Amino acid sequence: MTSRSGLAVLALFAAVLVAAWAYRPPAEHHHRGADAVPPATPPGITLRLRTLEDRRAAKQILYADAHGMTLYARDADGADSSRDASHADSGPVAPGCAGDCAREWPPALAPAGASADGDWSLIARDDGSRQWAYRGRPLHRYAGDSKVGESGGDGADGGRWHVALYRPASGLALPDAVGVHDVGDAGGAVLTDGSGMTLYELDAPGSRRPPDCLARDCTREWAPLEAPEIAVPTGDFATLSREDGITQWTFRGRPLYTYRGDLKPEDANGAGIDPRFRPALVLRFFMPGGAEIRRNITLGAILATAAGATLYQRDLVINEERHEFRSDHGSPALGRSLGTAACDRECAHEWPPFRAPRDAVPGGYWDVLTRADGSLQWAYKGFALYTYAKDEPGQISGHEIHTLGEVVDDSGLGPARKRSGGSISANPADTYVPAGGAAAGLGISAMFWHAVAP
Repeated sequence: MTSRSGLAVLALFAAVLVAAWAYRPPAEHHHRGADAVPPATPPGITLRLRTLEDRRAAKQILYADAHGMTLYARDADGADSSRDASHADSGPVAPGCAGDCAREWPPALAPAGASADGDWSLIARDDGSRQWAYRGRPLHRYAGDSKVGESGGDGADGGRWHVALYRPASGLALPDAVGVHDVGDAGGAVLTDGSGMTLYELDAPGSRRPPDCLARDCTREWAPLEAPEIAVPTGDFATLSREDGITQWTFRGRPLYTYRGDLKPEDANGAGIDPRFRPALVLRFFMPGGAEIRRNITLGAILATAAGATLYQRDLVINEERHEFRSDHGSPALGRSLGTAACDRECAHEWPPFRAPRDAVPGGYWDVLTRADGSLQWAYKGFALYTYAKDEPGQISGHEIHTLGEVVDDSGLGPARKRSGGSISANPADTYVPAGGAAAGLGISAMFWHAVAP
C-alpha cells in the first residue's frame, strides 16, 4: 500500500508535469521597470569557458567579445594587481588606451544602438566609436590571443592587465545562508540556499505590505527561507516576521522560498508553476528573439522556438567522453569545430536551421554562424541549432537519433571554416581532440541529434 507521504510526492510530481508547459524568462527589451533583472551581458559580449593548461583547475567563465575572444581590463597605476576586472571594488577607471596600446589591446566596441544597462556602461572614443566598460573599467582584447578561450594577456604589463572573469556573486552582500549559482533552467544567475537549492521570490503587485505564503495550498509546495531571529539585514536582504512565528529572509522586499518539487541543486522546477513565484534572479542570460525555455514532460527544461518547436544540436559520439543530457551540454570547442558543416544543405531539409536575422548580435552563450548559402544561424554554447521537420509543437521525436555523418576539411582551418565561415571566421576555431584520439570532426563519424538543455 502506498503511504500518504508517497502519495504526496506523486501528487506534487504530477503537478509539476501538468503545470503550464511553457516558461519564458524575462524578455530582452530596452525599457524595463526599475526592479527588472540586469543583464549578465550586453549586446556583443559573450561568455566563454577559459582554456587552462591545468585541466584539474576549477572551470572559469570569462567575458569575451562577439568573436569569442577573451576580454581584459587594466588596473590603475598602483592598484592591487591581485584583483580582477569583475570586482566592484577594483579601483578607478584606468587611463585611456590609444595608439600603440590600442593596437596591442584593441577596445571591445559596442554595436550600433547599444545602451548602458546594469553594470555595463559605454565610453565614447576619439574616433567616434563606443567601447564597453564593466563596472567602470574599459574592456579590451589582447592581440596575442589567437583562439577562443585563450588568456595570454592575463598579468601583462607588470600585472596591470587582468582577465574579465564572470562572477555573478561579486559585489553582492549575501547573508550566510544565501549563495548565487548559474541555473540555466531559470534563465540566469539565481539566489540559492545553503544547500544550493534555487530560491524563488514571491511577488504581489499592488500590495502595500510584503506578500506572504501561509495558506495550506501554498505552504504545501513552497517553504520559506528561514532566518535566525537575530539576523541582521545586509545589502538588499532584510527579514520578515511571519504570522506563524517564522523569521524569513526577503530580497529587495520580496520573501524568499524554496520549491519542494526541486530535488537537487540547479533544479528550477518551480519556474512557471505559480504566477506569484519566480526564480530569484540577480542576472539574466541573453535569449534571442524567437527562442525560449520550455518544459517537456520527459526531458524537463529545454530550448525551443516561440512556436514550440524543440531545438536540437548535432553531436559526435565519443565513447571516451560521454556526457549527461542535463549536467553536461557537450564541449563548446567541438561545437565550434563542427560549425554548420555538421548539417549541409541536403541535411537541412529534414533539420531546418534555427535562423538568425541579418542584424543579429551574439550575446551570452549565443553565437551567430554564417551558412554556406549566406544565411545566418543561431548557435548555443558552441553548437549550431536546428529544428526537426517531423516534430509537432512540443514534441521531441528528434531526440537521440543516431546517424553517420561526413564532415570534410580541406582548408587547413577546421571543418567550420570550409563549409560555413561563421561569426568567428576571423579567428581559427578550436581544434577539438578527445582523450587519446585524433582531431574530431574529420571523415565519416557516428553522430547523434539531441534536444538542448538551457
